[in-house]
Amino acid sequence: MMYGFLDEINKKYGNSNCWRYFYEAFDFLPLGAVVNGNILCVHGGLSPDLPTIDQMRLLDRKQEIPHDGPLADLMWSDPENIESWRRNSRGAGWIFGHKAVNHFNLLNEISLIVRAHQLVQ
Repeated sequence: MMYGFLDEINKKYGNSNCWRYFYEAFDFLPLGAVVNGNILCVHGGLSPDLPTIDQMRLLDRKQEIPHDGPLADLMWSDPENIESWRRNSRGAGWIFGHKAVNHFNLLNEISLIVRAHQLVQ
């Protein structure tokens, strides 16, 4: 809503019905996927409460993203040049560093984490 999608739908279709359908469909989209068995693709980043990919698979994705907790962490966490974990200043998710990534990769036998949630000016 705050990025203009609702306004665009209202202008194009004259009402917000389509926006509600999109909004409901988004609740079923996965937050990540494992590619070729060794690459984790995730929307935002890691969570200190989810040390394994198997634990991520157990999350109930069919819901609106909460404001905090492991599901929100996968959506809103960000990498930074730090060692381990720090609360994210955006108010959701965590800042995670190279030790957190290396530990996660080693524990899950993956070689790379690819994330999508990155603002590019």
